[in-house]
Amino acid sequence: MQDDYFSLMQKIAPDLAQQIERRALVLERIDALQPVGRRLLATRLNLPEREVRTVAALLRERGLVELDAAGMTLTAEAAEILPSARRFSRDLRGLTKLEMALSKLLDVPKVYVTAGNYDDDPHVLHEVGRIAAGKLRSFLQSGSTLAVTGGQTIHEVAQALTPGSAMNVMVVPARGGIGRALETQANTIASEIAKRLGGHHRLMHLPDQLDEHALAELRKLSEVTETLELLQRADVVLYGIGRADDMGHKRQLSQDVLSDVMRRGAVAEAYGCYFDAEGNVVFSASTVARDLGKLKRNCAMLAVAAGARKGAAIRAVMKSRPQAMLVTDEGAARAMLDMG
Repeated sequence: MQDDYFSLMQKIAPDLAQQIERRALVLERIDALQPVGRRLLATRLNLPEREVRTVAALLRERGLVELDAAGMTLTAEAAEILPSARRFSRDLRGLTKLEMALSKLLDVPKVYVTAGNYDDDPHVLHEVGRIAAGKLRSFLQSGSTLAVTGGQTIHEVAQALTPGSAMNVMVVPARGGIGRALETQANTIASEIAKRLGGHHRLMHLPDQLDEHALAELRKLSEVTETLELLQRADVVLYGIGRADDMGHKRQLSQDVLSDVMRRGAVAEAYGCYFDAEGNVVFSASTVARDLGKLKRNCAMLAVAAGARKGAAIRAVMKSRPQAMLVTDEGAARAMLDMG
């Protein structure tokens, strides 16, 4: 009945549906960024500042938004209706239906889709990270071990985690160092997530790529062995997904190796492994990824990735092993469904 109502509204009053959706979206973004100025809010929403100014004025008249020198904030009344406004907005956009269809297609029990396409609007990644951060605690309990990869997407998840009741969890990196920006390396993200969860962490004191002899020598160090053993016993793995071609260049694979990996049909990369369209590993570029292959069968895999360009990559990784959750955006979700 509710679906019929939204379909009817979109058919006979699309302008009204758009206004409601726009106002709900403004409330959501103010809630995430408050206090926030109208110019910044317009940038984050990818909307003209004049339009944001008009919507904000209407919401202020309704007693839902307050404005002071620091920027806009939600009133207590707005905070109460925000969950309903968010659900209403999602249903108008068809995101709930999209989640159900994607869950069935990928055989992933929990799928969450945020509005927009990261390829067109980089700010979408903030919302993807916020949703993933909000769901993470539900997969953890006292004594859990959480393994996390690096990358900008998981960095967004870490930054979106709000401190709460301290959790007795151990957070370990699921990758070694790879010479990228420090704030997006797995070690840094593991430390940040542990701090925000009120748990503990261990670092991975080894490069991401090592030959067997060098790895055997480093395994003699107790701190390396301890972290790798914790990784193998992980209860939850939080990770990002990339396209094989993009990540091959970013990880600085040699041209010969990358060409060979692509010839084998690689379309995706996750935690150092390259996957073909059927989810088979065709190449492992990470020393640590070998230990991820020894994960417990019931380990909860939580994937976070956005952008229509990653549609084929996300779908491939979902086939590699059972997944507990996928958080993505509208662009990637529709791309995957369009593949049939």
